[in-house]
Amino acid sequence: MSAKSSDVLFTAARELSGDGVTFGVVEEHFLVVSNTLQGVLLESVCSVVASLRRARDDGASVFVFGNGGSAATALHLANDLTMACAVGRPGLRVTCLSANLSLITAIANDFGYDQVFSRQLASLVRRGDVVIGISGSGNSPNCVNAFDCARRAGATCVGILGFDGGRMLAQSDVSVHVRCDDYLVVEDVHMVVAHSLARALRRG
Repeated sequence: MSAKSSDVLFTAARELSGDGVTFGVVEEHFLVVSNTLQGVLLESVCSVVASLRRARDDGASVFVFGNGGSAATALHLANDLTMACAVGRPGLRVTCLSANLSLITAIANDFGYDQVFSRQLASLVRRGDVVIGISGSGNSPNCVNAFDCARRAGATCVGILGFDGGRMLAQSDVSVHVRCDDYLVVEDVHMVVAHSLARALRRG
């Protein structure tokens, strides 16, 4: 696209947004996401890929969970990891602990919402498995409890976190830490990280 064409689109976008306030908000969000993404340590993402490759090659399982927007990211990641099979290699066994609404509400009703992930893990996780917790704050009690359960079982805990990392940062064997205190930005960057994991596994 030429500079002239870009200027025309830029002007048209401003006009469509009326007084420019909407355009400014959108532009600022794009810039903050872009700048925050630049701060993510690529080495940390590569370490997660290595953990997932080991699980795949060893026939271990992967469990993913999160709350709210992070639950949606967890389900999306589980889908992508299941489909990210490199040619000639086995697929990953991936379970999203945020997906079974009936089980989640049953556990929450009978034992408390802080146990909705750990109760599921207790009967599923084994030594050598990988447990991925996605959280903005890193302090949600149900996520912290799930990591406690995973560590007792000898699983590898992977934290995909935001803000200051919270309690889950210290619990993680491997982590991708998005240092930002805006949930919308953190969740956007988490999704980019999730897609990069799937792409890397698809390559080998």
